[in-house]
Amino acid sequence: MKKELAALLIIAGGMLAANPSFAQNNYTCAAPYDMSESFGNIMSRVSGTNFLGSKIAEHILKSEVKKNAQGNFSVSVDSFSIPDLKAGRFKSMEIHGQNVVADGVYFSSVDIQTLCDFNYIVYDKETSNAVFKEDFPLGFGVTLSEEDLNKTMSAAGYDALIDKVNEVGKSLSLFEIESTKARIKDNKFIYVFNVNVPLLNLSSGSKFSIALITDLNVEDGKVQLGNPQLLNPYMKVSLHSLTNVFNYINPLEYSLNVMKNKNADLKVQNVRIYNNKISITGIINVPKDVLTQK
Repeated sequence: MKKELAALLIIAGGMLAANPSFAQNNYTCAAPYDMSESFGNIMSRVSGTNFLGSKIAEHILKSEVKKNAQGNFSVSVDSFSIPDLKAGRFKSMEIHGQNVVADGVYFSSVDIQTLCDFNYIVYDKETSNAVFKEDFPLGFGVTLSEEDLNKTMSAAGYDALIDKVNEVGKSLSLFEIESTKARIKDNKFIYVFNVNVPLLNLSSGSKFSIALITDLNVEDGKVQLGNPQLLNPYMKVSLHSLTNVFNYINPLEYSLNVMKNKNADLKVQNVRIYNNKISITGIINVPKDVLTQK
């Protein structure tokens, strides 16, 4: 049983996925079917094997999550019965993580939980294929601190985004972004750029800092920086035309990339700043009949 549970939970419990091309995040919760005989369910509950099976599943799931992410995790799995759990049918799953690091991306907390009362994933251990018999929607919530964002922005992957923007700026001898930094102060998001603009004739040289305060919005299921405003009162520059550039290197959207892959649809629903931490919530859905391979 342990191998079968491990295969199921590797698929069900990973940091599931998103394809940004999906426009909507619709899903349907199915009523239970293909359930094991009621006598078996009764015996599972009476004998305590259902409880034991859930605890085994929780242990396996926690082990698999920790293979892909660092942090302090707690896991809960609620099953119908041992036979149903082995067959890939279960009631619910919840994962809570604190101080999580996954692929160089930092979160203060991560919460993932199933949204349907019946979940059905069939795994074929001979082919290592898994079929999602029904939609598999998950609610997610993450919080990020200023420290989380700046640690993430120090990762090589984020630096590569800056390099792509600089390729354009330097090729036209216009500008070079030398570094970026995130600030969260008084429940406001501040984005600081250290920029080199060779064409400017400034007494202090061509290098200076630009500090922007921006709104955090949700557009088409993504976190977007909006209405950027300069904090420097001595410079008057219209930044509206640069909003797309700022969003291209948006550290919040970059942080959510760790939860993305080709098999599922991620849609952000809400973003807010509270107690100087950014909170993002939304839904990840693996559509019905998706075939994956371990």
